[in-house]
Amino acid sequence: MKTKVEQLVKQFVKFGIVGCINTFSSWIFYYSFLFLNINYLIATTIAFFLSSILGFLLNNGWVFKKNVYDNRSIMKYYVVYGSSYFINLGCMYLLVDVLGFSEMLAPILTLCVTVPYNFLFSRIWVFSGKENKYLKHPKKYHTFAICAYKESPYLEECIKSLKTQSLKSNIIIVSSTKNKHIDNLAKKHKLDVYYRKGESDIQEDWNYGVEMSHTELVTVAHQDDVYDPYYLENILNNYTGKELMISTENYFLKDGKNIADKNLIIKKLIKSPLRVPGFANIRWIRKLTLAFGNTINCPSVTYNKKLLGEPIFTSELKFALDWDTFHKIYSKKGKVKYIPMKLISFRIHEEATTASWIKNSTRQIEDTIMFRKFWPNFLVKIIMKFYVKCYEVYEEE
Repeated sequence: MKTKVEQLVKQFVKFGIVGCINTFSSWIFYYSFLFLNINYLIATTIAFFLSSILGFLLNNGWVFKKNVYDNRSIMKYYVVYGSSYFINLGCMYLLVDVLGFSEMLAPILTLCVTVPYNFLFSRIWVFSGKENKYLKHPKKYHTFAICAYKESPYLEECIKSLKTQSLKSNIIIVSSTKNKHIDNLAKKHKLDVYYRKGESDIQEDWNYGVEMSHTELVTVAHQDDVYDPYYLENILNNYTGKELMISTENYFLKDGKNIADKNLIIKKLIKSPLRVPGFANIRWIRKLTLAFGNTINCPSVTYNKKLLGEPIFTSELKFALDWDTFHKIYSKKGKVKYIPMKLISFRIHEEATTASWIKNSTRQIEDTIMFRKFWPNFLVKIIMKFYVKCYEVYEEE
């Protein structure tokens, strides 16, 4: 097992490699712009911006914060590198305009100041890796409630994806269709299973899953879906105790393969304003991201039942109850968090509830009802003509 000193040395070496890549990419950009007769200060600015993006991706993904999205690190990174930019600009001006050094030599000399500055503050502040209490005690704060129905052949795969999370959480199974298949899997994986009395109903079953979860955070998992090993770590890493809900991106899982469908790309673009610090907490902005369709995949959401109260799901709709729920949550005063990473594979298959509701037109009817919450009728008719095309992903190939 590697000692802390060896790990620190390895991290330092990797940081140095990233620094070299970052520096050489900056030079390539800078000298390319000089070749195009662009002013050296403008060239410095553009080169700095482009290379800083590359530097963050490598430092965050390879050196310090592998597999975890951290919006706070992004902001801190640009505070450090923003100040570094002005130091860099000041040094360039001093060397070229005051001391008379060559425009070609000045960037190299400036490194003697900016490299130590960037490393010091990246190490002690930006990528310090300080863990919050939620990461240290995940079982105290979070529960996965799997909603199981009948005898799904995919249930065990879902269970395994939750048991192999990088952070261990509570896992329970809830159902309104008692059977040996569910009982046997619960026994095999040592999970508590709770059966709700009464007729099977998606909304009631989801609320039952929330009710039986005795933590402030709950993810209502669907039995057909598969979670990325770093789903929970990303959720808790971005949780401060004040968020009403946290959502992530997803794949479509069809015939055993993850599909990066064009509809998912469009949804991600629509939600891009939520990545801007503070925008996700402005109610009209976040509601606008739902105005062109349901951009949130329900099982990718973790709810704060402590702030939302119970029941969380109170929609009169059957299919679009999740879209309706997100609209209600986004209308509340409070914070939400959006993590733009694909951390769940949403399975599409012939027996899926979504597919059956498309066939009996329930989805089209309820989608129309939801669009009317945002737009006048004449616009809803136009939007629906295009929106129904997204149903194609559920059709048999």
